[in-house]
Amino acid sequence: MLTQTQIRHYRQNGFLVLERFFEDNQIQAWRRELAQMIDLAPISSTNRKNCYGQTVEHPGDFSFTLREPEGVGQVINRISNPLARSEVILRAYGHPKLLQAVASLCGSDFVPFAESIVIKAPHRGAAFDWHQDGSFKTGVQPERGVNFGIYLYPSTADNGCLQVIPKSHQWGQVDLKSMVKTHGPTLPDLIPVPVNAGDVVVHNRNLVHGSFTNHSADLRITVYFGYHRRQTVTGVFASDHIYQREQVVALAIQRWTEFKPVAEDKDQSAPAAEAPRLASNRFHSTVRHLSAEEEVEILRAPPLAI
Repeated sequence: MLTQTQIRHYRQNGFLVLERFFEDNQIQAWRRELAQMIDLAPISSTNRKNCYGQTVEHPGDFSFTLREPEGVGQVINRISNPLARSEVILRAYGHPKLLQAVASLCGSDFVPFAESIVIKAPHRGAAFDWHQDGSFKTGVQPERGVNFGIYLYPSTADNGCLQVIPKSHQWGQVDLKSMVKTHGPTLPDLIPVPVNAGDVVVHNRNLVHGSFTNHSADLRITVYFGYHRRQTVTGVFASDHIYQREQVVALAIQRWTEFKPVAEDKDQSAPAAEAPRLASNRFHSTVRHLSAEEEVEILRAPPLAI
């Protein structure tokens, strides 16, 4: 659970860094999982085969950018639907410490909207232009969701760390094209947000943010989990769709509870008993009765993007 000081910092500035949120052994497990996922990815956006000649299931989950500076070839930069591709990541999604932090900002009545992994390859990780998340489908409003960015490797200015403009989440929908045209890529009042492996950067989806190219020899990977207050998506999306996305949390809690890693049992800041209590209060689920096909359908439900 977040402290009142942390919550106040987030509300005032639009972002918050949670240092050493995940333990080293958890991050190492995620690194191994992502290394394998990247190794088995399609060769390019137009090829269903990986480098071993194997056909990749759901190749559309993988996004690429052109390699720079050569301008030929493609480099993987994002993986969508990671919960459907990895039991390790799905279990982590049900971590009680994470769910408590989400509830601290969104209230207990929250709904996931999307998950993805951003990859900045050494020497050629592409920049992400200045942006605000989502499409403002529901117009300008103070709450359009929150992102939790989990860092698997140190993120520095050299490898393209997150850059934010504090308090810009209060500006409404910003004309960023005009700002960049006036100021260039270095916008006024921006600050870098370097972090260590295991840290989490939480940010409001209205916050103006972006990142520059990875010019270093270091890999940078961020796992993003996003959440809404239920009230922001009720009436915007079908109730069945919202329920599907809600079931992701229940399924993840079940996986985490079944796994019960020793390291988690030692985490006194988030006792294991808190996860089932949260599940019974909000995520009353019948996931144990789901077929494998139904689980896949839940884990691949479209985002609740606004």
